[in-house]
Amino acid sequence: LLDFVGQLILYLVNFGGQLLLYVVYFVAQLLLSPVIFVVKQLLCPLVNVGGQLLLSLVNFGCQLLLKLVYIGVQLLEKLVNFGGQELLGLKNFDCQVLLLLQNFSDQVPLTLKNFDWLVKNLCGQLVNRFKRINHWFHLALPQLITIALFLALFIYYCYRHSRLLLEEDVAKKLKEFLRRKEAESIRLSELEKRQKQRVEEMRETQKKDLENMKLKEQIRAEVGKEISKIEMTCRDMASVLRGLGITVGNGTSREVRVAYKKALMKFHPDKTSRSDIRQQVEAEEKFKLISRMKDTFLPNL
Repeated sequence: LLDFVGQLILYLVNFGGQLLLYVVYFVAQLLLSPVIFVVKQLLCPLVNVGGQLLLSLVNFGCQLLLKLVYIGVQLLEKLVNFGGQELLGLKNFDCQVLLLLQNFSDQVPLTLKNFDWLVKNLCGQLVNRFKRINHWFHLALPQLITIALFLALFIYYCYRHSRLLLEEDVAKKLKEFLRRKEAESIRLSELEKRQKQRVEEMRETQKKDLENMKLKEQIRAEVGKEISKIEMTCRDMASVLRGLGITVGNGTSREVRVAYKKALMKFHPDKTSRSDIRQQVEAEEKFKLISRMKDTFLPNL
């Protein structure tokens, strides 16, 4: 139990640390993305302003040099062609050049001063933003750690709950499977038992039928001797019926017919189907005797 608790604590600490790193990285990305965006938005105009300023300076310098060359060429031509008149033009030209250079020298420091002020202002804003971000990050760090731990515990609880539900479902399915398997085994066992019982019953029935057949043959042999005596000693149908225990009366034709019908009803196999074997065999043999005697003594009946 102590090992399990220790492993659980180590797992929670490791999971909380990883989650905290992910949260810190996410918060840093979330906080730095607007800073990077602001820096890009501020630096791009500065770079554009600086580039435009440099291009303006280069263009201005090139134009100035071209003008100087052009004016110098004109000055030489005027000096050669007009002599003293060009000296006055040269003086005016020198004045213009000096004024132009003075204006240029005044504009360059002013432009550089403005550019320096923009850069300092941007750097100050960036420093203030980073300080503010650092301040809020230090203030929110304990809450972030607490949230991360609670989130780790919640995730672990959900994970354990899902595992318990899964194990419970698996156990339920396994129990149901075992129950069905046991029921199927019981059913097969009962079926096999019934089949064995049916086979035993069939064997018993066959054995009993065989014994009954043997007993019938034995009884039929005994009864056959009595029937043979009656058949040999009787000369007419009335004596046969009297020998079988049927009352015939005076032996008239009508009385013989009535007694014959009584004998048929008495010794018919269907009447003795539920009696014992001896009675069944006696009834069958007597019925056969009556039928034979009828063909002999009463052919017109």
